[in-house]
Amino acid sequence: MHPNDGRVVSNFIIQALTKSPITIYGDGEHTRSFQYVEDLVDGLIALMNSDYDQPVNLGNPDEYSIKHFAETIVEIVGNKVPITHLAAPVDDPQRRKPDIGVARR
Repeated sequence: MHPNDGRVVSNFIIQALTKSPITIYGDGEHTRSFQYVEDLVDGLIALMNSDYDQPVNLGNPDEYSIKHFAETIVEIVGNKVPITHLAAPVDDPQRRKPDIGVARR
């Protein structure tokens, strides 16, 4: 994880560690699904070891609001930093949740 990769996980952690306000774009109610890399690798290995040869989505179907994620980061890091809100980009999706129905079979 590069600290300047522009992604929510690294952004929030770096902001909290440096005692900077955590920046949420929008109201924070939009959701994202986060996945452990190890789980993704396990899924890829299982797919490679199978006979399945069609496209498949791998991911975590559990959604978390960006606001909840920011509050969790603040709690874990232990720095009482404010959470600020800026306008959301017009193309920012409200939900990111993979359909993993095929992978579950």
